Amino acid sequence: MVAGTVRVATVYSVGLHTLPRAIKRCLADHPEVNVRLSYRRTNEVYAACLDGEVDFGIVAVPARRPGLEVVSLGHDELVIAAPPSHPIARRARCPLAALDGQPFIGFDRDIPTRRLIDGLLRRHAVRVSYTMELDNIETIKRSVEAGLGLSLLPAPTLVAEVRARTLVARPPTEGPFPRPIGVIHRRTHELSAAGRAFLALLTAELTAPRRR
Repeated sequence: MVAGTVRVATVYSVGLHTLPRAIKRCLADHPEVNVRLSYRRTNEVYAACLDGEVDFGIVAVPARRPGLEVVSLGHDELVIAAPPSHPIARRARCPLAALDGQPFIGFDRDIPTRRLIDGLLRRHAVRVSYTMELDNIETIKRSVEAGLGLSLLPAPTLVAEVRARTLVARPPTEGPFPRPIGVIHRRTHELSAAGRAFLALLTAELTAPRRR
């Protein structure tokens, strides 16, 4: 029987919306495994892995760093988030050019997803007006709902709001625009049986739907 504790640190946008299914599967298959999950900023996730404070870190746009192994977990896709009253909501798909000059709500500048989005906008010659820069995906969504600006966000983070009709999610016509997701762990740290089981299930759960 696989048993033990697995310590995981993750960013909010992945931990709240992408991981629950995989963790539920792990606990169902291995009831003696205890998953301790904490939410942190990206730089803190890397630091916790390097310091041995956690067994795994799960981040968006994973970067190669000395001493860390990166395992791909596939990707999610960036979509335009807008309130239902916005003209964008009347389109099934929307060009990125529709964001030009618009009030925009984004992640803080040191967050990898922000750098990914900024690069995407530059490549398509789109200039947005950042009105708010935040470190939490939930706060960004609430601000978009309030009509304070538009945003580009990972599609899985918007499922509940789209279902409740408080936000719309529109794929850019130039897309899809993937946001890579990966799990990191120390190269020199030998994974426990519980850690290996968790990593195997995590990889299977998060990559299988994309293969299909």
